[in-house]
Amino acid sequence: MRRSALLFYLLVSPTSMVSPSWAQEPAPVTPAAAPIAAPPSGDSKAAAGAAPEPFPSTPGAPQGSVLPYTGAPLRHVEESSQGQFLSLELEDLLNVKVSSTGFFETESKTTTGQARVYDARLLKLHGVRSLDDLLQAHQPGVVIGEHDRTSRLIGVRGVLIDNNAKTLVMHDGVTTNMRAHFGAIGSTLAAPLTGDIEKVEVILGPGAIVHGSGAISGFVNVLRPTGITRPGLWGKASYASGDTRTLEASYGGLLSEKHNADYFLYFGYADNEGEEPPAPRTNTGDIYGAGFAGVTTSPFLHHTRVNALGEPSYKGFGRFRYGSERSPVSVDLRLDYAQTSMMGNAPNKKTTLEESKGQWADSNNGHVRTRMAAVTPEIHVRLSEAHRIELTPTLSAFETTLVPADWLVREVERQPGAVAGEGSISTAGLGEEHRDLKVVYKTTALPHSQLALGASASHKRFDGHRSRWGRLHGIAFESPERFSWTELAVFGENTVTVRDLTLSAGLRFDHTTFGELRLHANNEDLSREIEPVSSPSYRVAAAYAISDTQNVKLSYQTGFRFPDAAYFNWLEQYNAAFEDEPIAPLPSLRPESSRLAEIDYFMGLFDRRLALDVSAFYARYEDTLGWVSWSDVRPDDYEDHVAGNPRHPSSGDWWGSFTNSTTDVNAVGGEIGVLGDLGGGFAGDVWYNVTKPFGAEGLINLLTSWDAETWANYPIHLVKGHLSYTALGFTAGVAASFRTGMNSHGTREAPADESEDLSPRDRLYARSAFNLDASVSFSPLEHVWVSVFGKNLTFNKVPPPSYASHRLILTTGRPYVGASAEVAY
Repeated sequence: MRRSALLFYLLVSPTSMVSPSWAQEPAPVTPAAAPIAAPPSGDSKAAAGAAPEPFPSTPGAPQGSVLPYTGAPLRHVEESSQGQFLSLELEDLLNVKVSSTGFFETESKTTTGQARVYDARLLKLHGVRSLDDLLQAHQPGVVIGEHDRTSRLIGVRGVLIDNNAKTLVMHDGVTTNMRAHFGAIGSTLAAPLTGDIEKVEVILGPGAIVHGSGAISGFVNVLRPTGITRPGLWGKASYASGDTRTLEASYGGLLSEKHNADYFLYFGYADNEGEEPPAPRTNTGDIYGAGFAGVTTSPFLHHTRVNALGEPSYKGFGRFRYGSERSPVSVDLRLDYAQTSMMGNAPNKKTTLEESKGQWADSNNGHVRTRMAAVTPEIHVRLSEAHRIELTPTLSAFETTLVPADWLVREVERQPGAVAGEGSISTAGLGEEHRDLKVVYKTTALPHSQLALGASASHKRFDGHRSRWGRLHGIAFESPERFSWTELAVFGENTVTVRDLTLSAGLRFDHTTFGELRLHANNEDLSREIEPVSSPSYRVAAAYAISDTQNVKLSYQTGFRFPDAAYFNWLEQYNAAFEDEPIAPLPSLRPESSRLAEIDYFMGLFDRRLALDVSAFYARYEDTLGWVSWSDVRPDDYEDHVAGNPRHPSSGDWWGSFTNSTTDVNAVGGEIGVLGDLGGGFAGDVWYNVTKPFGAEGLINLLTSWDAETWANYPIHLVKGHLSYTALGFTAGVAASFRTGMNSHGTREAPADESEDLSPRDRLYARSAFNLDASVSFSPLEHVWVSVFGKNLTFNKVPPPSYASHRLILTTGRPYVGASAEVAY
């Protein structure tokens, strides 16, 4: 009995460092990191999944085993201590190392705000397929939405817009957000490839001091394996609904023990033909148009696939590390490449022209392809025991392309004068390049303190016709013909610890100067001058250790985001169209900012077998960038100068652009979670989140692109819970989530007080949603790990938050089942 109980603790022990045989019955984890005991020393078979001793510290390397929620180092305990395993871990739970919240690796008890860390073994236990899957099923306070061109959307504590510009997504501390319009690439978040993930750090709250522009609502940092944490050959294959196929492989190892040199290589492939959508219901006509009124089935559905990839997705990652923290110079060279795609509104790669008739205008016109490549040689220079310099240059390139469907290619090629390969097929797209350099000086020479001072420079270039991968034919895809800017920043932060009290304060100043904005309007090539913009940001925080298992934290911090390239493009297109008209130009764009006050409390309960985690926050957003229909805001100008004006960019049908809100928007809320051991082989947790947004009801103040209600697409109440069971090498995990109906309020012309007054689209949103995921894992052979998983098992036809009404019925979540097998040697 004692032995089987120990095996359970080992299997659910949420360790992040991967054992030498990565697929050798690794210890799956309880989500959100229920603190579980470490394996005892001695019997290696009984300690299956135990992490090896930490490798000498090198840049980017995890230091020892960590819990997925906190990263607490495991420690060996005597078998007689099993019954009190949680009491051994609660203290460690407060000492977790988190790398992305500050300039120094920081203990959980002193981080600003809540920081949760999920590791590769949690992904294995719960059959997590992608980053958006992880955030949707496991991260409290987060809701995943959808857009027909930007794919998955990250909603954080009440903020969900039509792109990911308010949430920063990073890999090993280097941002992967685009700055044209999209923010984090949604199709990359949705790609079912997780073999290059070792840990994922999720922080809800601004991160400007460390990461600069973009971390308005929070940030996600993906940490990848090394040749030490995942040595040898590893492979994984999976098959799931929609003919989803994935293949992943990695190989890593030690090059030189003397020089602390190791390498790691990874490659992943995924493709998905998608699934036939359900037949439209009788209210479809109100959503899709009169042609679908009362339709219960339609021939085009048989030629349509939803949740499909437009083409195969690929991910590649290479890493070479040399030196350690004791070396005068150490290097962590990282190479990244990804190609992902997501389909349009109601897609099919091989739809014919006849099959596309009657559908929404761009339903089957093609798919969006995104590419990203980056080179990051991170260099650490050790000046002395207390002084070091970190230098992080990064060159990254992005491409977003609208790839036409086969039927459109055939139709265009039939046109008179068409010449294949000579630009006759219009594929709108954009190219984007970032050149970044960050220098940070760190010292611990001052008593009880950690001081960081630094500066960064970044040049970002946009080209609507050219990228690193060749020429893009057609008009720019929501981007200027040509544009560039330079961002400069200086920053510093000091953290002082006196006994059980930790205080920190930081300040940052960013300044952006813009190059010439070239755009095409009224059949003319125009250029515009954009005024420079600046943004200061700061944070102060305090943490106090009440006892070994109680901790309280307070923080006040700010975030900001400079306007993106497409925003200037939209605004200046309309200004250019009316330069000779007696109409005032649209206002210049300013950086948007956020302010967050948060209190966090953690304690042990019931003889330390459970843990309580509580947070409360107040967030304020200023100068929020969002879409505004100027025809509603300036009706007189619209009637006199825009409506019916053939010189207008959209022929006078509508008048809108991105701009800053004139009124602050606010949100107040909190989270509470209970986690721990339930006995009998069970462990689990449950989290409740509430967010109450208010303010900014005016027409100009919106974060969504559909109606005048700033928070129309976010649930007020959100519950997430997880349960795991382990016995005799068999593990099972369940993840459940519940959200109240979306806070929809009708249209700006006719706000709805009752659900009966809502449109069919909003009526669907107004329903609550419950979802259940489940997985079973076991090891039939040594070095082999098999998993069977199911997603959306309680599918209730409630759509995800979306910004494309014609996708609501076709892309609602549906049961998704599959299996995977891993092999390591």
